[in-house]
Amino acid sequence: MIHFLLGLAISLATWLGLRRLVGAWPFGTQTDFSFSTLALDALPCVAGFGLFLLPTGRPILAGLIVMCLGLGMGVADRVKRVVLGEPVVFADRAELIEVARHPKLYLAFVGTGRMILATLAIVLAIVWIVDLEPPLWPVPLISAILLAAVAAVIGRLLFVIPSSRPLVDNLAAAYRRLEPTRDPFVDSERFGLLATCVIHATLARSERADRQRAAQARVWPPLPANGPILIVQGESFVDACRLDPALSGHLPNFARLRAEAVQHGRLAVPCWGANTIRSELAVLTGLSTDDIGLDRFNPYEHFARVPLPSLAHQARAAGYKTICVHPYDADFYYRDKVMPLLGFDQFIGIEGFAGAARNGPYVSDVAVAQCMAKFVREHGPRVLVFAITMENHGPWDGEHDSLAAADLPEAWRALPDAAEIGRWLKHLQSTDAMIPILQDAIAATGSPGWLVFYGDHQPSLNGAFQAPGADDRKSDYAIWGSNQEPGKSADIAAEEIAGSLMKAMGVR
Repeated sequence: MIHFLLGLAISLATWLGLRRLVGAWPFGTQTDFSFSTLALDALPCVAGFGLFLLPTGRPILAGLIVMCLGLGMGVADRVKRVVLGEPVVFADRAELIEVARHPKLYLAFVGTGRMILATLAIVLAIVWIVDLEPPLWPVPLISAILLAAVAAVIGRLLFVIPSSRPLVDNLAAAYRRLEPTRDPFVDSERFGLLATCVIHATLARSERADRQRAAQARVWPPLPANGPILIVQGESFVDACRLDPALSGHLPNFARLRAEAVQHGRLAVPCWGANTIRSELAVLTGLSTDDIGLDRFNPYEHFARVPLPSLAHQARAAGYKTICVHPYDADFYYRDKVMPLLGFDQFIGIEGFAGAARNGPYVSDVAVAQCMAKFVREHGPRVLVFAITMENHGPWDGEHDSLAAADLPEAWRALPDAAEIGRWLKHLQSTDAMIPILQDAIAATGSPGWLVFYGDHQPSLNGAFQAPGADDRKSDYAIWGSNQEPGKSADIAAEEIAGSLMKAMGVR
């Protein structure tokens, strides 16, 4: 009995620790206190304790497993808040498999050495407890396997949002009575991190079909067929020249593009430091975060799994060949499944860049531009190519040292992340070098064409981005037409890019 109570106490202590971590300690704000939300927040830890106890028979071990999972969630929440300016959200469950498949994109922000040491410590602690703690009941191997299967079934019923629409809608209706703000910062302080994930996941599931139908009902005007359309989503691209006068000549091609553009300015994007797909979907479909709802945190996991009206669909209807290029694993963020639904005839992943030049650990942006230019030569003026670059993806660690870092303005040299900023700035110049390649490709068709160039988000760097001109968390964009006169400066949101382009093309 003492072992059982101790294991349960460890699980409850984990729950309380998570509440303290997100500011819900001890029982949320006084006006939002309710036993129902407390129970909902505690359920994953208490149920997890029971499910791990079932096949092991060891309550202390079960409590420690719950604690390890809680610690992992707590660390992820702290890192996300610091690196990405966002707490853990329900959609992050889809990232777990990606952490295993692409650890570099995730673990480096925590510290690979720390993760290895922490994992070894957890494994050793579990082995030690298994050897030290007597089970409450005999657990032969066959019984343990069967009980683990039973626990997995129960866990799926408890923690996976049910597919039954009436049940989901009833749960969602109950959660709406709690008046969640749908802001993960606010709701995690009110209800706790675990309860917020449950509430938001259920609301997203309940509302998804209606939101998808509303998006599909949007009517786009016909797109004229008047030359190639090239769109570049630059990884972590920001016009560095607005960060410091000393960088005024850092991006000469983008400066010229802005001066000649039909429209240019700062771009409000729905993310900071990562989550590129949020900007990506907004630009292609014109859908805002309000249109997508809570699926906005990872719109490719469920929301974009149906055909959605998009710029690519409109180009295809006008007789264009539509191609998406991304020099990384094709199935990362389910792009291999989503891009055809967004209207692309062809999606080129890393397999299309065998032998391509690299700057640092990723395919160079210049190689991506050359790939885009090749498609223009092959398909002529009726082609739309949308490129998602990768070269300037963080973390900007020593693997990027094959490309010498850029010289920093004097005021930046003492910043704690000065080395990382220098690498990021150097990669920006590679992104900048894409522009003349793409303009030349358009000119070679003999038809007027279009180049849309924008950044998906600011990089997850701190020092330089606390300066005036950067703290708005916006990236930059330019819409250029080869036979168009320079136009206006206008700050817009990512979902307004497609409309701005179509307006510049003469679409009413």
